[in-house]
Amino acid sequence: MSKNTKRPIVDPQYEELVDPLSREDKFLVSVLDLTGWIQKNRDMAIIGLVFCVLGVSALLYYKSAKEEQVEQATVRLEAIHQTISISALEDAKSQLSTFIGRFEGTKQADEGVVLLGRLHLEAEDFLVAISVLESADLPLSSSSGVQANSLLARAFESQGRWADAEVQYLRVAAGANLDFEVRESLEAAARSRTRQMDFAGAASLYQQIIDGLEDQDPKKGFYVARIAEVSQSLD
Repeated sequence: MSKNTKRPIVDPQYEELVDPLSREDKFLVSVLDLTGWIQKNRDMAIIGLVFCVLGVSALLYYKSAKEEQVEQATVRLEAIHQTISISALEDAKSQLSTFIGRFEGTKQADEGVVLLGRLHLEAEDFLVAISVLESADLPLSSSSGVQANSLLARAFESQGRWADAEVQYLRVAAGANLDFEVRESLEAAARSRTRQMDFAGAASLYQQIIDGLEDQDPKKGFYVARIAEVSQSLD
C-alpha cells in the first residue's frame, strides 16, 4: 500500500467480530492478570486489605463515638437547664464551665457558651461574661455564634466600652441572616455611636435600617424620629 493510499474505514462492530478476543475474553484475561499479580504480591495485597478494614473500622468507630457524645451532651445540657429553672444559678455556672470543656466542638457546647455568657451578663459579672464569650470565639455562621457575639457586644456596652461595642454590633449585623438580628444590631451600633458623639454616623445607621424595611412598615416612623433626634445634636 502506497503512502497516499487511505486505509479503508472499518466498522468497529466488524472489527469486534473478527477480533480473536471478544469482550468476555478480554475481561477474563484481565481477571487472570489481576489474580496473577495478587499471587506474586500476596503480602502486599494482604497488607492493603488490612489497612482498608482498619480504615473502615476507624470511621465507623468515630461516627458511633460522635453520636454517643452528642447524645450525652444533649442529656447533660437539659439537666443544667433544670438546675437553672430552680434558680441554682451558681451551681449552673460551675456545671456549664465543665460542660463546655468536656463537649467542646459540639453544637451543645456552643449553646452552653451562650447560656453561661447570659448568666454572667444577667448577674452583672460583665468582665467574666466578656472572658467567657471572647475565649469561645464562636463564628457568626451559626445561631449560637450570632447570640454569643451579640451578648459580647452587650457586655462591652455595659462596661462603657462604646467603640468595642460598636465594632462588635456591626460584626453581628454583617454576619446575621435574620432581618430582626441585623436591625437590632444596627440599632445598637447606632446607640454606641451616639454615646461617642458620632451623631452623623448614628444617623447613617438608622437610615440603613430604614432602607431595609418595607414601604408600609410602621417601624419606619420610629427610626425617622431617631434620625431627627440625633440630627438635632449636629446643629
